[in-house]
Amino acid sequence: MKWRDWRLASYLALAGLLWCVAVGFLLWFLPLGSSSSSSSAGETVAGAGESFASLSGYGPLPLIVPAVLCGVATWSALRHHRLVLILSTVLLGLYALLGGFSIGFAYVPAVLAMIIACLASSASRSPQGGTPR
Repeated sequence: MKWRDWRLASYLALAGLLWCVAVGFLLWFLPLGSSSSSSSAGETVAGAGESFASLSGYGPLPLIVPAVLCGVATWSALRHHRLVLILSTVLLGLYALLGGFSIGFAYVPAVLAMIIACLASSASRSPQGGTPR
């Protein structure tokens, strides 16, 4: 397989999409951090943290946005739309940067996969009657 190949770009974009969906489910259901409280006797009691579902004021929207961006990127890689692939990668990177202090760090592997997908997508199309790759 060549380095500059749309199939490689599609596989990487799909890997980014699967990563975002998996991270979204994990963040939604697993507890984040830990909590501690004081009992009436003055003892500190440690417990499990709250899940993103109970902390988010916007519901699941912050977890759906990266998956939608990766879905658009996967579609654009399958359809050979390089500009849409680059635009969705930039938007996902900005989302991960802006959300970096909370959930954005979890999306860094997806951003890296999307950047490599952009690099792997060829800028020129092969002729229609050419040999299959």
